[in-house]
Amino acid sequence: MQKIAITLIAYNRTTSLSRLLSSLCNAHYDGDEVPLFISIDKSNTDKVEKFAEDFQWTFGEKTVVKHDTNIGLRRHILEQGRLLKKFDAIVVLEDDVIVSPDFWNYTKQTVEKYHNCNDIAGISLYSYAVNYHERHPFIPLHDGNDVFFMNCAMSWGQIWMRNQWHAFMAWYEKNTNTPFGNHLPNSISSWSEKSWLKYHMRYCIEENKYFVFPYVSYSTNYSDVGTHMTKEDSIFQVPILQGRREDLRLPDLSDKAIRYDGFFENKTLYSSLGLQEDACCLDLNRTNTNKTGKRYWLSTRLLPYKVITSYSCACRPIEQNVLSGNTGSGIFLYDTTIKSKSLPIKGNPAFLAQHYVQSCFFFVRDYGFQNLIREFFQLIKKQIGL
Repeated sequence: MQKIAITLIAYNRTTSLSRLLSSLCNAHYDGDEVPLFISIDKSNTDKVEKFAEDFQWTFGEKTVVKHDTNIGLRRHILEQGRLLKKFDAIVVLEDDVIVSPDFWNYTKQTVEKYHNCNDIAGISLYSYAVNYHERHPFIPLHDGNDVFFMNCAMSWGQIWMRNQWHAFMAWYEKNTNTPFGNHLPNSISSWSEKSWLKYHMRYCIEENKYFVFPYVSYSTNYSDVGTHMTKEDSIFQVPILQGRREDLRLPDLSDKAIRYDGFFENKTLYSSLGLQEDACCLDLNRTNTNKTGKRYWLSTRLLPYKVITSYSCACRPIEQNVLSGNTGSGIFLYDTTIKSKSLPIKGNPAFLAQHYVQSCFFFVRDYGFQNLIREFFQLIKKQIGL
């Protein structure tokens, strides 16, 4: 049995911390002793410290860590790794998330399964419903297991394991001051230097390390107004599991497993196309602009290159069209070494736009109709090359 603790990151939001602690108190621990750490960065108020001190944690020992000076979010998060000297794994929760009642069961099972896997960088409690690079819906391919893998770190509920975290920190010490390259998503490279997550993301992409992701989320993000949020935004709010799943189906990390890269592209597409990863740019989500100059470019964009083959975009998830050999017009495999005088206009831009807009309606919620319309016209402009 692995020794696991929970550590909470707090600053100046008592309401947020109270909501998170309430969700933790409603979780099932099955008689386990669960150490709880509440780490509070220095702010202009002491109300959070007083609240944390008064809070009663009945599932194990509670420790409140109070900083005398403001150390900032990046350092505050990274220093939680010190707990891995004593524990085999830690659940790291910022105060604007809540957890599922069954998160502890998921934590124990996934840590037991993956703690010796060096290609796993961590475990996510959160399951993406939106590709945050472009705020488009994300629907992962499902193979009957309870988890899949992504070259993508997590900050909205995550589990760090001792050996994997130490490997990341060794990389971090060497790469803190090195520039972010063209092979990384623009959205990651543009994040503030206050962000610790951009380095964990980069590590996963550059070193081909994976986070374990559940298909059904065990945490969700409230995106409360704070240091990095100027207004509330519920686009990343997802449903969390309310029941219990006693025996999870946890696959080994292998070529047969469902794996996505840092651009939310399904890596099984390489073998389906008969191409090596270093020869083909996957760009079904229109976020990878092939800055590294790979010869082949699988994309939904209309590009001035020879089309080797093309696929429909009728199926969801979109990669299923390629995996199933669903030929048509909407997804194109280009050879970028051969220029074309014309765009593949026979492709149906309106149909592709319809595909994305229909998907967006599943997630419109508080994102707002105006934002949806704006994204629609941006997509049309990209299709016609404006």
